Amino acid sequence: MTTLLRGDAKKKRGTILSAASTAVAWRLRQWLGLYIYGIYTRLLGGPAARPADNLDCTFRVFEQGDLEEFLDFAQSDARLDLDETFVRSAFAKGDACAAVFSDGRLVSYDWMAFTPTHDARGVHVQFGPRYRYSYKAFTLPDFRGRHATRAFKPLSDDYCVQRGRDSTIAFIAVDNRSSIRLAVGLGNRRIGLAGYLKLGPVFIPFRTSGARAEGFRFFLPDQDSGKGLR
Repeated sequence: MTTLLRGDAKKKRGTILSAASTAVAWRLRQWLGLYIYGIYTRLLGGPAARPADNLDCTFRVFEQGDLEEFLDFAQSDARLDLDETFVRSAFAKGDACAAVFSDGRLVSYDWMAFTPTHDARGVHVQFGPRYRYSYKAFTLPDFRGRHATRAFKPLSDDYCVQRGRDSTIAFIAVDNRSSIRLAVGLGNRRIGLAGYLKLGPVFIPFRTSGARAEGFRFFLPDQDSGKGLR
């Protein structure tokens, strides 16, 4: 009984500490403009790869040559949040979109970048040449929980391998525990931390040695002309 009580107390302390760290991270962002992320990677085609089993959906990767066809799907449902300007810009820089369909409707997507990419607040993210960077993923509400995108990971991984990449890289806010659990469940491991302070005109990026070794960094293009990867 004593052991059980100690276990419950330990679990409760863990929950309290988790809630406290989440609150602190939120306040750092809101009050100070300090963003802190864990950097996660996995080998393409590794533990995350699994067949699309018993899923009544189809999959396709769209590239720049598929622009007009993709726009037809993107503009068919405003909930997809796929602005035409964004779509044209993404394809123009060589990005691709892994798309899942059900009964001919686009229901889920995940954008894949192979070159430096805009994140938010004017900040861009850069990474080493071996990596594919995933961003702007979305699934329609009535298809969430069915793991449609995850089921087709082997196919999107194969596409990226054909483009000369062997790993994927992503960053997740340190207090976003649900996304961290999902990333780890897909076979990702954390290699370090990175982030930045952005408050008005002030921008100060930082990263740990693990992120630096893989060429991962945040930067502002207008403050970074000609500097390249550091």
